[in-house]
Amino acid sequence: MIQARIKHGQVVLDEPIPTAWEGRIVKLVPMTPDEPLANLDELIAALHAMGQMELDPNEREEIASALAEVDTFSKEALNRLPARRP
Repeated sequence: MIQARIKHGQVVLDEPIPTAWEGRIVKLVPMTPDEPLANLDELIAALHAMGQMELDPNEREEIASALAEVDTFSKEALNRLPARRP
């Protein structure tokens, strides 16, 4: 993800665009609020206050299966990327 700002109707990038993105269509989506994680410490404290999460026996298997599926999908996606040249 690359962050940018809109100034005078123009997109001003905060960092360079990767060369692999050349020719791609992009979608600009405004960040609202400007600091979406401003209260992160409060959210984490609230989660800890809830206590330990309990899972049903079959939920552990479903989660493990979903994680394995995502892992396989991610590895396959990485293998489809063009090789980098130094």
